[in-house]
Amino acid sequence: MNRYGLTQLEKIAIAVAVLAVVAILIPLYRQLVDIKRTADCQSNLKDIATAINLYQLDYGNTLPLAYYAHPDGSPQTDSAGRPLTWVLCISGYLKRDLQRALKCPADPTGGSTVITDPRDSSKTLTLSYGFYAPLSAVRLEDLPNPGLSILIADSLAGGQYGSLDPNPLLGGNDGFALTYEDALLKPTENSRYVVRLAVWRRREDKGWEPDNLRSFHGKGVNVLHADGHVSTRVPSILILQRDTQGKLEPPWTLPEPHKADKP
Repeated sequence: MNRYGLTQLEKIAIAVAVLAVVAILIPLYRQLVDIKRTADCQSNLKDIATAINLYQLDYGNTLPLAYYAHPDGSPQTDSAGRPLTWVLCISGYLKRDLQRALKCPADPTGGSTVITDPRDSSKTLTLSYGFYAPLSAVRLEDLPNPGLSILIADSLAGGQYGSLDPNPLLGGNDGFALTYEDALLKPTENSRYVVRLAVWRRREDKGWEPDNLRSFHGKGVNVLHADGHVSTRVPSILILQRDTQGKLEPPWTLPEPHKADKP
């Protein structure tokens, strides 16, 4: 007697085989997507680095402003109430589309800082990258380790313009380094270290631990260093380390006091 079609057992075997293949392909697909997004994000940072380099040529080897501020250090805003950030300094030097260069493709918020488009005030841009505020308008020669110092990194909005929580990780999402242990927004003569750091999210079931810090990308945080090169760093960079003299160790550093020329 001839048998047509598949038996129930054969159908189950095929279904199991298909599920096994899918179980293998889905993680592989996600890994490939993450690799592509990481590469695109790094490309954004390289374009930003080129723009900053051109800015420095016109402004005495000085880094851009992290944000425009009032005399008391509080952030300035435009007529729409949006923050005036470092993007305003370098927008004229970025050759590609601004929105494409300023939004990380892996940013789950699609860019959490909303700013006015410097090229068209009727439009807005979303920003995925945070500027390490202590390096605002700093000259490279005043940095002890420009090649090891992070200037810009994947970040959320809080450190650009938002809450000023001295314990940023306790509330979950927060922004890039902006505050000092004794002052908000800008250091005083007595400031010793930075207390605000960049972080995307943290698990609510644990405290602040090195393996509990997350980033946009699977392998870590994409960063632009002060000397212009781009790298991916593990999320544990968010933990501040100091040497025996209390100075911040790389990748977080503060500019050295400018030495006056001797007569």
